[in-house]
Amino acid sequence: MTWSVGAPFMLWGLLGVSIPVIIHLLSRRRTETIDWGAMQFLDLGRRAQRKMQITELLLMVGRMALLGLVALAVARPFWQPPVSENGVTKALGGGRASRDTVIVLDGSESMDRTVDGESPRSQSLAWITTFAKGMKPGDSASLLLARDRVKPLTDGLTYDPARVGDALKSVPASRGSSDMTAAIAESFRVLESGKNPATDVVILTDGQRLPWRPGEPRRWTLLRDLRKELKGRAPRISSIAFPPKPTTEGADAAVVAIDTPRGVYSPNASIAVSATVTNAGPASASRSAELLIDGVGVPGTAQRLGPIPPGGKAPLVFRTTIANPGSHLLGVRLSGGDDLLAANDLAERPVEIAEALPVLLIDGEPGLEPLSGEVDFLRAALAPAEDEAPAVQARTVPASDLAAKSLEGRRVAVLANANRLDAAQVAALSRFVGDGGGLLVCLGDRVDDLFFNDTLFANGNGLLPAKLGEPRGDANRRQAIAHPAPRTFTGPALGPFGAGDTPALGEADLFLYRVLAPATTVPPSAVIARLDSGDPWAVERPYRKGRVILMAGPIDAEGGTLPVNPDFVPLVHELIYRLADPEGGNVPAKPGETVVVDLPEAPAPEVKTADVTRPDGTTSPAPLVRESGKVRVRIDDPGEPGIYRVRLPGPSGGTAFASVASDARETETEPLAPAESAALAEGWPLAFATQAEALDTRLRESSGGGPRPLWRWLVLAALGGLCLEVFLTRSMVRSRGVAPQIQEPGA
Repeated sequence: MTWSVGAPFMLWGLLGVSIPVIIHLLSRRRTETIDWGAMQFLDLGRRAQRKMQITELLLMVGRMALLGLVALAVARPFWQPPVSENGVTKALGGGRASRDTVIVLDGSESMDRTVDGESPRSQSLAWITTFAKGMKPGDSASLLLARDRVKPLTDGLTYDPARVGDALKSVPASRGSSDMTAAIAESFRVLESGKNPATDVVILTDGQRLPWRPGEPRRWTLLRDLRKELKGRAPRISSIAFPPKPTTEGADAAVVAIDTPRGVYSPNASIAVSATVTNAGPASASRSAELLIDGVGVPGTAQRLGPIPPGGKAPLVFRTTIANPGSHLLGVRLSGGDDLLAANDLAERPVEIAEALPVLLIDGEPGLEPLSGEVDFLRAALAPAEDEAPAVQARTVPASDLAAKSLEGRRVAVLANANRLDAAQVAALSRFVGDGGGLLVCLGDRVDDLFFNDTLFANGNGLLPAKLGEPRGDANRRQAIAHPAPRTFTGPALGPFGAGDTPALGEADLFLYRVLAPATTVPPSAVIARLDSGDPWAVERPYRKGRVILMAGPIDAEGGTLPVNPDFVPLVHELIYRLADPEGGNVPAKPGETVVVDLPEAPAPEVKTADVTRPDGTTSPAPLVRESGKVRVRIDDPGEPGIYRVRLPGPSGGTAFASVASDARETETEPLAPAESAALAEGWPLAFATQAEALDTRLRESSGGGPRPLWRWLVLAALGGLCLEVFLTRSMVRSRGVAPQIQEPGA
C-alpha cells in the first residue's frame, strides 16, 4: 500500500510540536533553586516532586502529540490499498469502498440515430438503468446531460437508486450538439460535495468527434488542473461509445442551414429562402422538401431532392410572400423516404414583416420648391403621396431641428447633406444607432469635412464607417464624372442589383462624390459598392447594436441622375430595410447567449414580464427592459437550441420568435480518431472503452481502490489526547495541593 497527503504544505504545522518544549525551557530559566538545610528531612517531599515532574513530562508529551495530530489531520493524509496481480483492489474485509459516480449522458441529436430500432441513446439509458440497480448502500450517483450547455438531471449526488431511475424517465429529447469538456468540468464540481473515498466519472456517448473538442488543447489543460484540485478524491474518467449499428442501408438527410437575405420585409414583398440539405448516411437520400410559414406548408412549394450521395449536399431555393405584419416562422421540412435521424429534418428561422416602417429623414438643405430638397426624392420613393398604405412611414425634419425626441420610435434615420451637428445631436444619433437603429448618411456639397472626420469618424471609432477624402466633380456643371459599377455590388442590400447583363444602376450618372477611406478598426468597414472609377460608392459597418451605411454622393437630382433611374425605388427600399435589420438577417444566437426581442408595441407600465415558450415546450416569464423609448424582452441563458416563442404582452397580442442555433457540424458523423483519443487520455486517468463490458470491468477495478482518508481517525485521536491532557493537568494540580499537607508534620 502507499501513503500520501492531500495538502502537503500543511505539514509545516508539525513545527508546532516544539511549542510545549520551548515554553517548558523558558519556564525553567525563570526558576531559582535555593539550598535549605531542612530539606534533608523532606524525603517524602522529594518523592512527591519526582512524581510531579513525571506528570509534567507526560503532560508536555501529550500536548506535543495533540498539536502533531491536529497538524496531520489538516494535511489530509490518506492511504491507497494494495492491488493484486489481476488489478482488483484488495479492500479490507473483502468488500469494496463506497463510491461517488457522475454519469454524463450525451444529449446531442446524433444520439438518436436509429438502426433496427436501436440508438446510442437507448443503449446508454439501458446501461444507466443497470448501473442504478447495482448501487450498494453508501454509493451515490449524479446524472448530467451534455449539450451545448450542461443540464443536471439530478439534484447533485444522490444515495437513492430510485431517484436515478426517476431521472431517466424525464430525460429531455436529444437536441443540438454537446460539449464534453464543459460536462467533465461540471462533474468535478459535483464530486466536490461527495464524501466517499472512491470517485468516478462515466461518459456515455456515440463516439462522435465534435463533442470532445480535440482541437482545443487549452480546455483540456484546464480540465487536468481542475482534477488536481480534488486532491485525494480525484476521479478516474471512463468513456464508452455506443455507436449506431453498422449498416449499408438508410440515409440521413438533414436541413443544416436556412437563410434569407435579411430579416425584415414589407408586406407582400418577395422573400428568397435558401437552404442546404446534406446526407450523412451510408446510402443515397431521396426526399421531398417543402417551405413552411408558421408551421404550415405553402402550397406549390414541394420539391424533389436526390438522390444525394453519402456525404453530399443539395441546395434549395424558395420564393414566397407574407401579407400579415408581425413576426413569422419560415421553415424547410423534409418528408418521404426512410431516414436514420428524424430530428434534423426541419429547420426554422424567424422573419419580421414590418407595416409602415418608421423612418426619420434629416434634411441638410431643405428646398423651397417641390423635389428641390435633399430628401424629397427619397421621401417620394419610400412613401408616395398617392399610396394610402405605404411600406415606410417617413417623417422629415431639418438638420437644425434634429433632437433625441425626433428619433424616438424610429427604426432608421437618413442624414442627407448635413453641414454640421452640435454635441447633443451627435450624442442622440450615436445613442440611436448604438441601441440598434440604422443610419444612412448621404454626402453632398455642404458637408464640413473637418467636422465629419474629427467628430463622426473619430479615427475609425465613431459613427462613420469611412473617412472623407477630397471631393470629385461639381454639381453646378452637371457633368457625369462616374457611374456605379454593379459588378462590384455585394451584400444582401446591393448584391441583387448587380445581376443581369445590363444592370440599370450602371447607367446612373454621378455629378459629384467624395473619395472614401474605409475604417480598418474593429469591426472593419465593408465596401458594398464601387464606382467605375474604382472609388467606394457605399461603405457599411456595424456600430454597437446598430448599422451605418455611408454613400459617397448625394441621392437627389442635384447630385446626378440616380432619382430617375428605374432601380432607384427598389434600391432605397433595400437600403432602408437592410438598416432596419442591423443583425443582417436575424442571425440566430448561440446557446447561452442572451437573446433580446424588440416588442412592436409597448405594454402597460405595470407589465414587467412576458411569457416565453422554450423549444422543450416549457413556459417561463422573461423580464422586460425599457430603454431609449423601446421595450424589449430579455431571454437569459437560452441553453437549448431551437425556436423561442414570446407571447407579446401589448394590447394587440400576438407572438414574436427568436432563434438559437447549435453547431452546424452536429450533422457530421466523423468519430473520434484513435490517435486523438490517445492524446486526450495521455497523462491522466482518462480511458476510452469500446465495449460496455470493458467499462464495467474498469469500474469494478476502481471501486475498492480509492484512497482511504485518515483525517477522521486523527481528529478522534486528537480528541482522546485532549481528554488525556485534561486528566494529567488535574492530576498535577491535586499533587501540588497535597504536598504541603504532607510537609507540615516535619516542618
